[in-house]
Amino acid sequence: MAFWLVACFPGQGQTEQPQPQVGPSATDRIFTATREDGTLEIPGGTFLMGSDSPDAPENEKPVHEVKVATFRLDRTEVTVKAFAECVRAGACRAPEAYVNRRGDYRIFCNWKHPEDRASHPVNCVDFHQAAAFCSWAKKRLPTEQEWEYAARGGAEGRLFPWGNSKPDHRRLNACGPECPNNLTAKGFPRQPPLYEASDGWPETAPVGSFPDGASRHGVLDMAGNVWEWTATEYVTYDGRHREPGRVLRGGSWGGGDARTERTTNRFRLPPESKGQFLGFRCAQ
Repeated sequence: MAFWLVACFPGQGQTEQPQPQVGPSATDRIFTATREDGTLEIPGGTFLMGSDSPDAPENEKPVHEVKVATFRLDRTEVTVKAFAECVRAGACRAPEAYVNRRGDYRIFCNWKHPEDRASHPVNCVDFHQAAAFCSWAKKRLPTEQEWEYAARGGAEGRLFPWGNSKPDHRRLNACGPECPNNLTAKGFPRQPPLYEASDGWPETAPVGSFPDGASRHGVLDMAGNVWEWTATEYVTYDGRHREPGRVLRGGSWGGGDARTERTTNRFRLPPESKGQFLGFRCAQ
């Protein structure tokens, strides 16, 4: 199942306003050593998951306390180069490949792209492909709870991975002014830019290109670039509604609404879904 996805946020309303920084500032980060396998340790703890903002959709409510054990998380999203190793080993199915055709979402796929995109996140992969890679790498997909805990800086409760200041071209790869023209040139709907200055990448960026957007523990690209599959099946926080699909987190390069890049924003898709905005990282 393939689809066109730019911003996934139900309803209309004003963008949630950044709140004054509470506790450590966005520059107070705890960087742990990156292991040879590319992971960072995220110390366990308890945090408040979800949002009580009037502007937040119902699927982010109610805010509830969650305890997370210490785990490790990939510092970056999985790259095309890394995924290719799994394909060569026979443990992964190849992603959807680039197709030079206007109006076809595969024109944005990084696999076999005519440009060298080995250092870009692998995209156009479904949940099963993501899970297979992580298993081959002796890892797993993170749970939704782990993902949000890492993105928010644990109990610090950040609105965005870097803190509470609004997104800009220095912190993430979302839809900047270079994005709308690129979309229309390739036969897709024009989207409003999220910020005024160019982030330098009309589509995906090489992983780790925005160090100013690092989380408290040094995890990169937890906002923008590609939506990330998690291991969690979708259910509302009150437990009353379970719907088919797996939870995705993090927003993407096509995001023109700051709300989609928030640490609490959650989205779901059937596990067979593929698209130019879908990628992942692994955990342990």
